[in-house]
Amino acid sequence: MVKEYFISYEQKYPEQRSELRRISLALRRNGIETMPELYQMYRYNRKQLLQIRSIGEKSVQLIGKLCSVYEMEISGLGA
Repeated sequence: MVKEYFISYEQKYPEQRSELRRISLALRRNGIETMPELYQMYRYNRKQLLQIRSIGEKSVQLIGKLCSVYEMEISGLGA
């Protein structure tokens, strides 16, 4: 789930907590509930992310960082 994944990232990077929570809420309000959904959207349709209210270029960059971590985890390279 997106919410749980973002919460775990918050614990690693508490200085980004408010931005992560805002992004997570915006994504969930727009029906993006799982990391595979978010990963696919980030990878193949970033313009659609930018159409979500409260998501801008900086948010997309942060989503990209989370998706990179997620990609490493699903490929078995992450911890």
